[in-house]
Amino acid sequence: MASITVNLGTIQETLLITLWARAVEMKQLHPILTDPIAADILTQIDYDFQKLFQEKSSQTAVCIRGKAFDQIVSEFLQTHPQTPVLEIGAGLNTRFERLDNGNLRWFDLDLPDAMTVRKSFFEESDRRQFISASVLETEWIESVKASTDGPILFIAEGVLLYFSQQQVKALFATLAEQFPGSWIVFDAISRLLLAVRHRFDAVKHTSAKFQWGIWNIQEIETWNSRYQLCRSLYTPGDFNQYLTRFPWMEYVLMKLFPGFQRMSGVHLVKLS
Repeated sequence: MASITVNLGTIQETLLITLWARAVEMKQLHPILTDPIAADILTQIDYDFQKLFQEKSSQTAVCIRGKAFDQIVSEFLQTHPQTPVLEIGAGLNTRFERLDNGNLRWFDLDLPDAMTVRKSFFEESDRRQFISASVLETEWIESVKASTDGPILFIAEGVLLYFSQQQVKALFATLAEQFPGSWIVFDAISRLLLAVRHRFDAVKHTSAKFQWGIWNIQEIETWNSRYQLCRSLYTPGDFNQYLTRFPWMEYVLMKLFPGFQRMSGVHLVKLS
């Protein structure tokens, strides 16, 4: 029985969509992403998840996106095992549980209301710290620097598309300046997809609005000569085995026009 009532801001409410997507994926015979913790948390939250159950496209896309993030982060940690990780907009994500190798130093950062919900289900430890703050402010920076003085891998899943381009550029510049040698892995969509996605994405059940899209991800390198695009996985383009999970019309569209399969992706950028 649901026991926890959540009171979240406009954008923060979207963390419940991604939680729901990962939770119901556990009912699939061959799940894209395996997240039993999400399935357990879903049963404990008092929220109208029923309104999301027709959003097959969003549910599939969220899980493919999550799998792409896990793949890029896992590959990165294999070659940079001592690099701390900071997840921006952690919400109710379970990436630490999915990828922890027993040595990770991890920070979960989110706005105070989202972090209050997170603390109902997760606990800090000697290797994991929660930070209640907006990443667009600067108060959180010193607390992270007090724990680590080297480069960091920043993760921003389902976060930057709610920012303006000016805010995205400012965030990248801040991270590059304050944490030299760091990286950020994030998702981005094309401006064409940005223009139409609000009509069919599960986010339409909230008041949140998408803001940022980019025509070509390589544009990032023109923002600052120090930025280097290191890795990209397109969703679902690089996960063709899951195309049949999309509604029939979308499946046909992506098969006839393969470019649609590369309008969204997960990217790793070295900031300096």
